[in-house]
Amino acid sequence: MDFSRIKGVIDVDTLQTKKVTIFGAGASVGLILDLTRCGVSHWQLVDPDRVGPENMQRQGHDLGNVGQAKVDAVKARILEINPIAVVETVPHDVTRWNDEQIEALFEATDLFIAATDAFLAQAFVNRLALRFNVPAVFIGLYAGGLGGEVVWIDPARLKCCFRCLCGKRYVAHQQATKVGASLDPSSEGADIFSVRIPDAVAGQLVVGLLTQGAPNRYGRLISELGERQFLQFSLSPDFKLNGRDIVREKLGVPDDSPTYFSWNGIALADPAHGNDPCPDCEEFRGAVFGHLHGASLPWCRVSEVPTSAAIPERSNLPSEVH
Repeated sequence: MDFSRIKGVIDVDTLQTKKVTIFGAGASVGLILDLTRCGVSHWQLVDPDRVGPENMQRQGHDLGNVGQAKVDAVKARILEINPIAVVETVPHDVTRWNDEQIEALFEATDLFIAATDAFLAQAFVNRLALRFNVPAVFIGLYAGGLGGEVVWIDPARLKCCFRCLCGKRYVAHQQATKVGASLDPSSEGADIFSVRIPDAVAGQLVVGLLTQGAPNRYGRLISELGERQFLQFSLSPDFKLNGRDIVREKLGVPDDSPTYFSWNGIALADPAHGNDPCPDCEEFRGAVFGHLHGASLPWCRVSEVPTSAAIPERSNLPSEVH
């Protein structure tokens, strides 16, 4: 591939040495292909589903892919762009695999992406990132595609993992499971345009995380974000979480502003509250009661986190919007 047009802003040489594992090969097709065009050349695609005709309107699959495993369909698309790319396909639900299988499958991964609506898979990816001490990016779309989020973690450098940032979401899902319910969102109303905006941000974060320190804007991106790991987006003028436009509030935009409309984002961090680390950090990082490996460190939380990435309006469950 000829990368001459982007080498000034992307450290392509470094990207070509990295292996990216992504959970979800449906709505994330565009993200996968865009990262391939940026230089990611070693992929591991994890998704047990097959392409159906209902996927045509919001995913990057074609009618000719119907019936195929999603990972196989995406692999073919990657190889059309970069014929020498290395693409591993895992058409299985690996969340129940044992430690030996997980170690063998994921030990060479440099970054994980959770591009799935399934909370169990998101939680699994968080544990993988902590276990292998590598970054991860989590993508979520809210109900009806009115808003979305991208969460990123870098366990080798930052204290907060996905569970630290979204702790009340974990509680909500645990409570729902006890009564036989699921908070995993429906994709109804989540059109392809709403999908693509968080994916574009996630793609930039992936490039930034994999090329930290490079002398370009992506190499500086993660250091410029600092500890602002929870990114939230308004994708419609109707966007609300529990009746509030969180994005407008955080930006300090008056209600009568004639210029505020939609397509705005915020980057949130809250590192100074001294919260104890989450159970995942305790298990994988030796983090106990506000201390990490013997060093006294403040823990963190984010306030405006819906209990479910796509069902924030469930008022009968604990909410992190307050």
